[in-house]
Amino acid sequence: MSFLFGLPLFLSIILFIFCGVALYGIAHMALALLAKVTGSDSYAVPIGAFTGTVATAWALSLGFVAADIWALNAQADRGISAERSAIQRLIGNAGPEVLNSHKLEHAVKRYQERVVRDEWQTNKNLYPARSVERSLQSIRIIIMDIARGDAPQAIIAQTVSIFDDLQEARSIRLAIANTTVDQYKWYMLISLTLLTTFAIAAVHADRVRAGRMALTLYVMTATLCLWILVIHANPYAGVEQIQASSLEIDQSL
Repeated sequence: MSFLFGLPLFLSIILFIFCGVALYGIAHMALALLAKVTGSDSYAVPIGAFTGTVATAWALSLGFVAADIWALNAQADRGISAERSAIQRLIGNAGPEVLNSHKLEHAVKRYQERVVRDEWQTNKNLYPARSVERSLQSIRIIIMDIARGDAPQAIIAQTVSIFDDLQEARSIRLAIANTTVDQYKWYMLISLTLLTTFAIAAVHADRVRAGRMALTLYVMTATLCLWILVIHANPYAGVEQIQASSLEIDQSL
């Protein structure tokens, strides 16, 4: 499933249109087969309420996957906001009014640039970049050097706390990129999508024209829902990904 999450918009639309047509084709064959098997025996056709049994399970499965995806995206949004805030606060503390350290300011800006270039754009946040690790070490050494001077201890303690926030936000970003919805939940959702299709075909085995209409509506609904879930599944890849520009700061501040 993972390869679907990073597809461009056009390719994802084409792929899901194809999947929708394939699902309808399978459903139509199932409807024709069931209509032939049951024939004129109305007692062999399940009542319409039976569809609700399988469709409810499908809806619940859809809701579980959607809840996981939206929770992951919300966590990613909070994480990137925290990382950007930590960068801004460190640059603020490095300013002439506080620590007056051009070295610290330069190191923090270099960290931000290397995160965007190496971890975000190159590594897709899937694993840490050595250049970013070196930038963090440079910031750590600079803060330690400042602490050995005559800077107020309260400011040093605040700067160290902000630096800890920066490292924690980065760790969360990397962890989220490697955390996806359980594959088995996707398999369950796809399986229930097929089973719901067969259930709709079964209850319309004696009314083929109505069955075609019902299957068309369901296939369109299921395809659209699955497409929306897939494009939001990975916060850092695909159509609805969080852009690296979210980490950029106003250099004029």
